Parts: sequence; structure tokens; C-alpha cells
Amino acid sequence: MKSGSIKSGFTLIEMVLVISIIVILVSMVIGVAKRMDDQAKERLCKNTLTLVGNALEQFRDFGYEYKDANYAGLVFPLDCNNFGDVGLQNTFRNAIYPPAPPSILVIIAGGAYDLNFSGSAAMYFILSQVPVCRTTLDKIDKSLLTAIGTDGYPIKIEIAVSGVIAFEYPFTRIIDPWGTTLRYDYYDDYIVSFVPMTYPNQTTKKTFPVITSAGPDKKFGTNDDISNIQQK
Repeated sequence: MKSGSIKSGFTLIEMVLVISIIVILVSMVIGVAKRMDDQAKERLCKNTLTLVGNALEQFRDFGYEYKDANYAGLVFPLDCNNFGDVGLQNTFRNAIYPPAPPSILVIIAGGAYDLNFSGSAAMYFILSQVPVCRTTLDKIDKSLLTAIGTDGYPIKIEIAVSGVIAFEYPFTRIIDPWGTTLRYDYYDDYIVSFVPMTYPNQTTKKTFPVITSAGPDKKFGTNDDISNIQQK
């Protein structure tokens, strides 16, 4: 009898087919993982904005008012954005010691910071001066709090009394899960579109502050922006 040999193994077409299936499965797994990660970040962002909104409400309910540009007595700033260096330091100075005596000086020292988003740091600092608000802020995920400047060095708020540094605070700002600093805005109530105003008309009524995340694309003013107003 003649014995025949049986050939085994994959043909080239079969190997290409198997590799294609593996690639498709891996792509699907990566896609699902990315969606889950995006959803988790969005939930964390919304939770953070809710906490910030709660702290702002507690600040209001504590007896302070949202009105004109007088920061003394922990009156919350109309608009914490676009300060000049001196304006930002004077805000902190008057918030802690209203009216601030000449012997009190507040210095922002250390790393470089972006004045466009200094409002997040001003908001966090002023809210943290009220115990009930500080308790709420403490619930924010620590990975979303940073005092590192744009140059990679930490920034701090130094309070000098008669030329001697008496207190130091980190220049803490809140970032979203995608790494962008939250934006603080304060609008006149007649404004329909959320357009930041550096110097709102002080004779008009003010609404509740709006805290905004730029979302996954890290660009403000796009469809994926998330704000505390949307959380209500």
C-alpha cells in the first residue's frame, strides 16, 4: 500500500485572516476602554463642578454677597479672570484683611502662572477661607488640585506682616480630568451667551458664577464644554 502524507499548517491566506481578526478584536477592546475612560473622566469632572457649585452656594448662604468690585470682607469677586499681577495680589490681600492695613502684603511667588486662569486660584483661595466651603472643597479629587506653574515650578501665596512672612498657602487651582484649568466667569443677568466680561457693569444685577471645563478637546467654547450651571 502506498501511504500518503497529510500536510498541516496555515496557508498565507489563513494567516492574514487570523491576523485581521486579532487586529479587529484589539481595536474593539481599545475603543471600549477609551470610551469607559472618557465616561469616567466626564463623571469625575461633573462631580467636581457640582462640589465647586455647592461651595459657591455655601459661600453665598454664609452671608456674603455677589456684588460690585469691592473685595473687602470676603465679598466674592465679580470676575476672577484677567487680573494684572497687582490686582490679583490686592484681591487676596483685601480678602484676608478687610480693610488691609499697610503692614500687610500679599506676594505670589515661585513658578509662572497664566493670568487668564488665575480666577480658578482666586476662587479656590477665597472659598477656602470659609470653613464650611473648605470642607466641601476637601472632597475634590486631589489629582485635580495643583499649585504647579506653567514652567513646572510650584507657586505659593506669601502673606507678609510688617515685612516678615507670616503665612504661606499653595497657589492652588482646580484642573479638569483632561488637565485644563477650570475657568471662572461671572455674568450680568441680561447676557444670553456666556461671553466672559472682564469689567461687568456694576449697576446691573449679577447672576451665579459659572465654572467651566474645556472638556476632552481642551478648548473653551466648543460643544464638549461642561459647566456647573449644567449640573443644576
